[in-house]
Amino acid sequence: MTETTKLLKRLDSIFAMYTDDFIDRCNEKLREGNLEVPKSWSVSDDIIRFKNHNNDNKVNSGASVDCRSHVENAKVNESLLLMKFYSLSSDVVNHLLTDVEGREVELPFEVTDEERAIIMFPRSSFILGRSGTGKTTILTMKLYQKLHQYSIATRDSMTAGDAAPILHQLFVTVSPKLCYAVKKHVTQLKSFASENTSKNNNLADMDDLDKMAEFRDIPDTFVGIEPEKYPLIITFHKFLMMLDGTLGNSYFERFRDVRGSSQYEGRRSIALQTFIRRNEVTYDRFRSLYWPHFNAKYTKILDPSRVFTEIMSHIKGGLKEGESGETKRSREAYVSLSKSRVSTLSAEKRDAIYDVFENYEKMKMERGGFDLADFVIDIHLRLKNEDLMGDKMDFVYIDEVQDLTMRQISLFRFICKNVDEGFVFCGDTAQTIARGIDFRFEDIRSLFYNEFFMKSSRICEPSASGRREKGVISDTFCLSQNFRTHTGVLRLAQSVIDLICHFFPQSIDVLAPETSLIYGESPVVLEPGSDENLIMSIFGHSGHDGGKWVGFGADQVILVRDDSARNEIFNYIGKKALVLTIVECKGLEFQDVLLYNFFGSSPMSDQWRVLYEFLKEKDLLDSTTSKSFPSFSESRHNILCSELKQLYVAITRTRQRLWICENDEELSKPILNYWRRLCLVQVRKIDDSLALAMQRASSPEEWKSQGVKLFWEKKYEMATVCFEKAGEEIWEKRAKASGLRASADSMRGSNPKEARVMLKEAAEIFDSIDRADTAAECFCDLGEYERAGRIYLEKCGTSELRKAGECFSLAGNYKLATEVYNKGNFFDECLSACTKGNHFDLGLQYIEQWKQQASFDTVIMTRFNEIENISQQFLEKCAFECRKKKDSASMMKFVRAFCTEESKRNFLKSRDCLEELLILEEDSGNFIEAVHIALQLGLILREIDLLEKAKDFRNASLLIISYVLNNSVSQMACNPK
Repeated sequence: MTETTKLLKRLDSIFAMYTDDFIDRCNEKLREGNLEVPKSWSVSDDIIRFKNHNNDNKVNSGASVDCRSHVENAKVNESLLLMKFYSLSSDVVNHLLTDVEGREVELPFEVTDEERAIIMFPRSSFILGRSGTGKTTILTMKLYQKLHQYSIATRDSMTAGDAAPILHQLFVTVSPKLCYAVKKHVTQLKSFASENTSKNNNLADMDDLDKMAEFRDIPDTFVGIEPEKYPLIITFHKFLMMLDGTLGNSYFERFRDVRGSSQYEGRRSIALQTFIRRNEVTYDRFRSLYWPHFNAKYTKILDPSRVFTEIMSHIKGGLKEGESGETKRSREAYVSLSKSRVSTLSAEKRDAIYDVFENYEKMKMERGGFDLADFVIDIHLRLKNEDLMGDKMDFVYIDEVQDLTMRQISLFRFICKNVDEGFVFCGDTAQTIARGIDFRFEDIRSLFYNEFFMKSSRICEPSASGRREKGVISDTFCLSQNFRTHTGVLRLAQSVIDLICHFFPQSIDVLAPETSLIYGESPVVLEPGSDENLIMSIFGHSGHDGGKWVGFGADQVILVRDDSARNEIFNYIGKKALVLTIVECKGLEFQDVLLYNFFGSSPMSDQWRVLYEFLKEKDLLDSTTSKSFPSFSESRHNILCSELKQLYVAITRTRQRLWICENDEELSKPILNYWRRLCLVQVRKIDDSLALAMQRASSPEEWKSQGVKLFWEKKYEMATVCFEKAGEEIWEKRAKASGLRASADSMRGSNPKEARVMLKEAAEIFDSIDRADTAAECFCDLGEYERAGRIYLEKCGTSELRKAGECFSLAGNYKLATEVYNKGNFFDECLSACTKGNHFDLGLQYIEQWKQQASFDTVIMTRFNEIENISQQFLEKCAFECRKKKDSASMMKFVRAFCTEESKRNFLKSRDCLEELLILEEDSGNFIEAVHIALQLGLILREIDLLEKAKDFRNASLLIISYVLNNSVSQMACNPK
């Protein structure tokens, strides 16, 4: 009853915040005859729901926090207003009742009016919203809504026996985890719509997300995609592989290691998978394998992250109007970007970066490596010279578009011609801290107009000049309501956005400040209670006082700048909390966040004082602040932009509580003064009661759940900590092995011997916990293909026999490879292995075996024509090799096995093997054909003999008489009397 009373009070306070107009509308009744039915209003009606809730769409960042202006004062995870609501129709009830297996059911929940308007918008659109504003939800519901509408529209027009037409929809994002979540949601929504609950669980569990991330059920081509695979929900990397597989002559054919064996039937070969894992240059590999080898005069003045971003986003990934998608930007064009008002790099620094770029390209070529930009440029080049075959998409949805370069985005125009209605771009440039990415959202609209809209107009509708008028591209939809966190955090994040907009207006898209329906605790700036380190003040008592000090829980995290700061934390507290860098935490969220020493470890150092210029302009300087501070200069303070974006990402990782902890108060003083003046933070000294309140215990299930999330984000060290606390031994070993594998990859250039040791240890751990597929991949990376093949053969079952066979081939064990291929009915690969291993007789045995089995083996029966063709090609190769060795007897053994008489004749004739052809024809009973060959060879006695066998006694007699007379005349000529 106590809880019920509290709930009623909370509901009363919420209802008190609704406007009288909204309550009056809710109370209105509508009758149809004797029935009272729900009443509805047009979406266009301007119905204001809440009193004083930002109705003027203006937010003053300097206003003090007043919980009375918010609808609800509660924890985010307990909020009534952030709950999802569902229309409890008869369909929903039936769906709930029919799910007899007791699974958690996903239903189409009600969206806000703002979200509904975007979902129903009929034209190509751009959706911009900060983290937590529901961008992905809108895309998912928009995709489902299109699917549902199409299903209804086509259902009535179909006649009995017709195949259902397919709506080709494509959803693309960079993150495999996000792909998994969206695919799961769409699958469950489709199941709900079809009232079919028995087949809605086809997706792999989160435990097997790595298998789903490879999209093994979808070939690397847009040709022949099975209808049930739609809508296609894939990563951008998979999208590139599908484009590559659809176009002729794969990009990877240029590399010797995979030439001729990159794909089979649209699936990546073991050789290609291994090559990509070992040779693709990511930022981590650029930093560890390339950066140390560049000229020191450049590495001392340049940041590797900024250089990689410039190379990938501007030199190789940029795409301005008039530039070609298949070429890199010249030095002159790149250096000239310094004249742009957006640029924060001088011409001198750009010139230095271009020198590094040229060295990088040369080094990469020597090492046989490639990066994603190379791949994209090559695809652009091939698309310029050939048409893209296969399915074309009706609608394309690109989520987290800020993680892609301009040149990567421009590829989507080739897969979908529905420019007016078929594209939705969704993202947030405030989060562009991904290595190698740098642009504003507005750049996408410009790209869409120039690359998508204008080019489609010229190609498809050259006379449609009206379409090129200004204003045909839709405005950007900006999402402002945040569903993840509360106002206290949002206002602090907005203050950082305000700084970015002031100092770097061209680097971010300006949005209305975010709002939340709930009020929460203002972020806290922690001050030490004594001279000790703040971290020790919080965690130093752990383990005392009867177990009260439990450390941080599974949904709490300490955020630091880099690995050195993480190690510093570990030295203080061990494993009492999860510790991540800011770059690592992008895409994650936690209940509570402790931001540690962000300003004290900043490369800006005391240059944060440049913020005082902004404070002075906004009249926020207090009387105690020094009037002497540096003036802002873009060239001198260009790093401030990335620092502020990192700060924004760190702040927005929390759902509930945020603590800011600095060791050096002087360095953080400028921004703390800014926040204090705006009443955005509260300052509290650390004492035992506060330290205890900050910490919370978590259950083993909570630790496992967090560990799985971190594992799929490749945060293996922290995932290992979670699994250890959860008592999950198998998961702990898996995370440890994955961490070893990642470390080995980063050390491959600097310490290859140690890298091999670590990778071998990882492989053995994977093998010991029955992660056979991953263990085999590690052994492939080590070059131990025989061991990998044994794992695929013995532990992965018949589904991976092809991989086992390829591994044995790569190991040079062709005989075992042929056995495995034969077992799996991979006929072409079997004979190919026979050829490579010179096992010609063995291949002949398999061919004879398949012929015998054709009468009762349905697989061979259905593929008989295919088997005949590959057998013929193999036999011709074998016969040709024997011919080169002048081994006529062996050659004829293979020729006799040819599929048709005509093929036997053609082969022997083309190689001038007339004597062998003569024997073949005679043995086959083709005596007349043999006679003609004997005549060509001048073998008269053989000709006579063959005529007799053909029962042509008359011609045989005449030939005998002729032969005798000729011999007699010759003898007389030789012996005259």
